[in-house]
Amino acid sequence: MKIVKEIGFSYRTLWIASKWTVACCALAVVAQVAWHFMGMFTPRVVIDQITSGAQPLRFVAMVGAAAGALALSGFLRAYTNVIVEGGSGLMWAFNGLMLTSKKLISMDYAMIDEPAVKKSREKAFQAMAGNGSPANNIPSITVGLIVNVVNFFLYGGIILAVNPIIILLLGFSVAVSALFMHLSRRYEKKTREERSRLAENVYALRKYMGGEDGAKDLRLYGMSGFLNLFAGGVLRRMGKIEGSVAGRDMRTELVSALLLLARDGAAYVFLTYLLINGRMDLGEFVFIFAAIGMFSAWITGINQKASELLRATSEMRDAMEYFELKDSSNRGKGAPLPPPGDAPAIALRGVGFAYPEAEKPTLKNINIEIKAGERVAIVGNNGAGKTTLVKIICGLCHPTEGEALLNGISSRAYNRDEYFTMFSAVFQDIHLLAETIEANVSQRSEAATDRARVEECLKRAGLWEKTQSLPLKEKTFLVRQVNEDATELSGGEKQKLAIARALYKDAPAIILDEPTAALDPIAESEVYEQYARLMRGKTSIFISHRLASTRFCDRILLLDDGEIAEVGSHDELMAAGGKYARMFSIQAQYYN
Repeated sequence: MKIVKEIGFSYRTLWIASKWTVACCALAVVAQVAWHFMGMFTPRVVIDQITSGAQPLRFVAMVGAAAGALALSGFLRAYTNVIVEGGSGLMWAFNGLMLTSKKLISMDYAMIDEPAVKKSREKAFQAMAGNGSPANNIPSITVGLIVNVVNFFLYGGIILAVNPIIILLLGFSVAVSALFMHLSRRYEKKTREERSRLAENVYALRKYMGGEDGAKDLRLYGMSGFLNLFAGGVLRRMGKIEGSVAGRDMRTELVSALLLLARDGAAYVFLTYLLINGRMDLGEFVFIFAAIGMFSAWITGINQKASELLRATSEMRDAMEYFELKDSSNRGKGAPLPPPGDAPAIALRGVGFAYPEAEKPTLKNINIEIKAGERVAIVGNNGAGKTTLVKIICGLCHPTEGEALLNGISSRAYNRDEYFTMFSAVFQDIHLLAETIEANVSQRSEAATDRARVEECLKRAGLWEKTQSLPLKEKTFLVRQVNEDATELSGGEKQKLAIARALYKDAPAIILDEPTAALDPIAESEVYEQYARLMRGKTSIFISHRLASTRFCDRILLLDDGEIAEVGSHDELMAAGGKYARMFSIQAQYYN
C-alpha cells in the first residue's frame, strides 16, 4: 500500500534526525491510552469504595493507587505530547526544507526549469512548508490515530458487554460522518493542484514587489495599479477555493455534531433506564456513561485522524515524487578524467538542442573542434544560442541531438560532478554567497581556504584594492539581506569577484560568458589583456557580443540563429567581409 510507504518514509527521516522523538511516539501511545482510561476509571474506584463502605485504610490505598497511576500517565502524556505534537512537526519541517533544498541543488541543471519538474518542486515545497503542514505532522497524526483505534476497541469491548445495540447505533453515525468527511477530502485533493499554482503566483508576485530589481521598475513605470489588480484577482480566486474547502469541512463538522447529539442522547437514556431498574450500580453507571462519551470521541477521532493521514500522505507522496526524480547524467562511476592540469580538447559533433515546449530548436547541427589549450571566442547577437552552447560544453545540459566530447570521450560517460571539476566558469548572472569575500572566492570553509591564493586571485581580478578599503578587508561579509554588516558590491565588482572565484578553482578549462558585461570598455580591455596572459596553457572559451574583446583569441566562431555561420581569426573574418566584419564595424564606431 502506498500509504504505508509514505508513513515509513516519514518515520525513517525522523529516525535519522532524532531517534528519541520516534521512541516518544511509541511511548505517547501507551501514555495517552493509560491516561484516558485512568481518568475514566478513577471516579468509579472512588464511588465503589464509598458505596461499599470500605475501611479508611483500604479507601486511601485503592484511591491513592488509582490517583498515582493517573498522575504518572498524565506526566508521561504531557512530556511526550510536547515532543510529538510540537517537536516532531518542527523537526520534520526543518528536515523537509533541508531535503527539498538538497534535491534542488543536486539535481541536473537542465531539469530545474522543466515545467513538470517545476510543478513537482512547488508541490513538494508547499507540502513541507512549515510546522503546520500535514505532511510534516505524519508522526503526530499516526500517534493520534493509533490512540483512537486502541481506545475504540478498549471502550467498545466495555460497551459491548452492556448491550450490543449501543455499538450499532454508534457505528451508524460513524458511517455517515465518514461519508461526509470523505467527500470533503476528495474535493480538497481535486483542487490541490490549482491551489498550488495560485500559491506559486502569490509567491512570485510577493518576490517581485519586494525585490530590489522589481521594485525599481514597479515605481518608474507606475505598475502598482496593474499589479494590485492582478494580485487581487489571484487572491480572490484563492479565497474562493479555500472557502469552498473550508465550507465542506464545516458541513462535515455540523453533521458529526448532530449525529453525536442523537447517538449519545439515546445511549444515555438507555443507561438511565438500567440504573433505575437496578440492573446496574452507581459506580458502573458512571464508568459506562463516561465510556460511551469517550467512545464517541474515539470514533470521531478515528475519522478525523484517518482523514488527516490521507491528506498528509497524499502531500507526502507529492514530496516523495519530487525526491525520486531521476537525473539523466551519470552519477556513478565514470570515465577517467585527464591528468590534473592538462588542458582538455573539446568537440561538438552534430549537436542540436531544444528546450522543453520551445517552438524551435536553440541549436542546430553544431560541429566544433577546440584543441587543447586553444582560446576560442563565440560571438553573435542576443538569442543566437551562445549561452546554451556553453552549458552543453561544461555539462550543465546534454544535447538533444549529437554529442559533446572531452578528449574524445562523450561527456555523458564521465561522472557528472567529476566532469564539473574540469571547468571554471564566469556567467552573466553573478550569485554571491552570504559569506565573506574570502569564502566567496575559495568556495571553501575558513580552515580549508588558502589565504595567499585568495589574495593573488583578487589582485589578478582587479578587486584587491576595493577589498583592502573595507573595514574587515577580505573578511567582509556580503549579501545584506542575510548579514546586517555586509557590504554591497557594484555590478562590475561582482563580476570581478566571480573572475577571482574562477581563478581560484584553477580548472584546466575556462569558460567566460559575457564576464565583463558590467564593465566600461576601458576596464573591459584591461581585464581581457590579463586573461590573455593568465590563461596560457588552458582551454579557454569566451562568449561576448562585444567583438573588440575577441582579438586575443586564436579562433572566433560566429553563431547566428543557432548555427555556426563563420569561423576564423579576427583578421581572417574581417578580410572575408561577412557578418562578423559588419558587426565589428558597427560596434567599432562607438569605441572610436
